Parts: sequence; structure tokens; C-alpha cells
Amino acid sequence: MKDFKKYFIIPAPPEDVYLALTNPNTIQLWSGESAEMSTEPGSEFSLWDGSIVGKNIEFEEGRKIVQQWYFGEQDKIQL
Repeated sequence: MKDFKKYFIIPAPPEDVYLALTNPNTIQLWSGESAEMSTEPGSEFSLWDGSIVGKNIEFEEGRKIVQQWYFGEQDKIQL
């Protein structure tokens, strides 16, 4: 499994970005698709009607999200 780190500058407070990426209702608002998401480490998630699925590894509320993402037949990657 390859590890990737991505850094983005988003013109919004970290708390807002965290909520946008962890709240299934908010994810559905901006993506237009239903989402299964939890902030419980070890839980699994599903986005874009199952196009992206993965496992939640670690959360630091309002600051940090660590996940493993699985894209179809591709190898697992950790973001």
C-alpha cells in the first residue's frame, strides 16, 4: 500500500472544512450524492454512491482526518 499526503489551501476555517468532510448531510449537500460517514475511528465510509469507499483511521475534531480510501480495483491508499 502506498501512502500519499496531500495539502490544500482552502479559504475557510478548519472547523468548517472538517464538518464539510465528516457530516454525511453536509457531504450530500455539496456532492449531490448520499454519503455514509462517521467520525468513529475504525468505521467505514462510502461516497458518491460507493465510487469511493474506505476506512476512518483517526480524527482530531475540527483539525485532522486520516482515512484509507479504496477506488474500485486499485490498491489501498492512506490519506
